[in-house]
Amino acid sequence: MPVLALTLSALWLTGCSSPEAQWRYVEFDPQHASADYGGLSKFTLAKSILLLQPPSEPGTAAALLSLPAEAEGAHTQFGFQPVVGTPVMQLSTLDSTRLVHRLSLAQAAVPAATRAATPVAVPASIDRATAKPSGARLALPLAVDVQRLLNEPRREAGTAYGVVENSGNKVALELAYDAVPADTIETRLLDLAKASGIYFYSACRTATLTFLSVPFKHQQYTVTVADPNFVQTVALDTHGQITSHSSCGVDKDAGSTEDPVALATLNRAVAQARSVARAWDTLPMPNPAQAQAEASPMPPPPAAVRK
Repeated sequence: MPVLALTLSALWLTGCSSPEAQWRYVEFDPQHASADYGGLSKFTLAKSILLLQPPSEPGTAAALLSLPAEAEGAHTQFGFQPVVGTPVMQLSTLDSTRLVHRLSLAQAAVPAATRAATPVAVPASIDRATAKPSGARLALPLAVDVQRLLNEPRREAGTAYGVVENSGNKVALELAYDAVPADTIETRLLDLAKASGIYFYSACRTATLTFLSVPFKHQQYTVTVADPNFVQTVALDTHGQITSHSSCGVDKDAGSTEDPVALATLNRAVAQARSVARAWDTLPMPNPAQAQAEASPMPPPPAAVRK
């Protein structure tokens, strides 16, 4: 993929932004060995991992966390460079990721490489849903990679089906998702030349996860998920900063007190989700019948009959 490094205009969807708040966005492919991406402040659009955790106490509900992970594939990795003579973007990421957690504009134009990332604050809570326990058992935690189910750009509401598999254990599921907000932009159509003064992030959808097979059959969880097929935008100037939500979306404010305990909790949860997702494969299915059939245990072979 060729590098798309363009000087940005100061107007796009969000209206006029400060002429001082300009930078140069770049879309890049880390597998492109001949390209030089040195000096970029890089970030990756978010996808969501749904992490089903064991109940905290016997007889209580299992909890489902919606947590960010780095999206995969084309049109998911970007970077930015400041335009000479203007404020520069400062960003902090979640541990061991390129997921943006907080970003702001520096008041003085200095090379981005000379500025260390600053500590960041996080929302006090993680997007969590609960369901009634079914009484059946399966070793938890379990992870669902939502990007595998939302594998094509679709603006309208819909339903996706899949199976998650780990060491021969298979669980069928349904993901019913709402439409993306009306002002979202399809990521592959994102015009970087018109992105000055804004920050873009994966679009947010409300989704309901329903398990279709034992041991969680009929359990439902409603959460917010990130869909990197689309992006939403927010204006950014030198008077504020943007902080990502723990599941999807951002807050814009003029500064907030850091909560190191909440940040540490979020980083641990994101690391756990990443680790568990490597153990569970998420396999899209065309319909619920096939998902349930895939998850059904194979009948035992017939016993040999002695003559």
